[in-house]
Amino acid sequence: MALMLLASLSLYGQDTKETADNKEVLHSSMVGVGSSNILDTYLSPYNYTGTDIRIQRETMRMTKLWGGRVSNQSFIDINGAINSNHAGNLNEYAGGIRYSQGWFYNFCNGNIVNPVERSSSRWNFAAGAVASGYLGAVYINRSGNNPAQAKADIMIDASAMVTYDMRIAGHHCLWRYQMSVPLLGIAFSPNYGQGYYEAFSLGHYDHNVVFAYIGNMPSMRHRLTVDIPIKRYTLRVGYVAQFNQSTFNHLKYHSYSHDFMIGFNKYLYRR
Repeated sequence: MALMLLASLSLYGQDTKETADNKEVLHSSMVGVGSSNILDTYLSPYNYTGTDIRIQRETMRMTKLWGGRVSNQSFIDINGAINSNHAGNLNEYAGGIRYSQGWFYNFCNGNIVNPVERSSSRWNFAAGAVASGYLGAVYINRSGNNPAQAKADIMIDASAMVTYDMRIAGHHCLWRYQMSVPLLGIAFSPNYGQGYYEAFSLGHYDHNVVFAYIGNMPSMRHRLTVDIPIKRYTLRVGYVAQFNQSTFNHLKYHSYSHDFMIGFNKYLYRR
């Protein structure tokens, strides 16, 4: 009877742990500021540099897929930049929003959502695919037929993340690094010398929906954060670097940004 009782308690504990692991949800909100460098040859042949402001909202949870080893990440990234040219006589305003949904396979029985409490290893690694969509614009305050440029794409990205549980004076400081690389999708781009009046008012389509892949859109997004427990709260401090580039219809574009981020985390249990 004693052995049966111990076995029952053991099975109950395993079921409870699996349920807790699958129902735990991480919410993170961060704001940040940094530098911006944008080149858009549709608008100007010169670089514009200035200040970038960024807001990020992340939700992560473990799922029951593949025996409970797949995690889901929902991510919203909003940024706005105020730049100027080298002479300082023209200003550029840029911004946009990217929404993504990613699925990551957790290796070595890890738990990338809450590795401090749910994993026996200090190191945890996960990799997978991300579907993302972006909508934004770039505007230069100068006279002309085309002072603005719209940005839009739908991409499939390859992404990976790694966490490390650093223990300092009995406290768990969780480092998390994630890198994403767009692989393929579709994007909007005017053609060289084509005006928006021609494209939208006159309906003159000129290869404005283009196939995007790593060859004509070599981009990378990096995110490094550390979670610092402070009593009942968890402070998240991080660094975000994004290198977005494209060459569509003989038009070159890049947007490089570096942002220092700060925010908070919280864990919830969904029913």
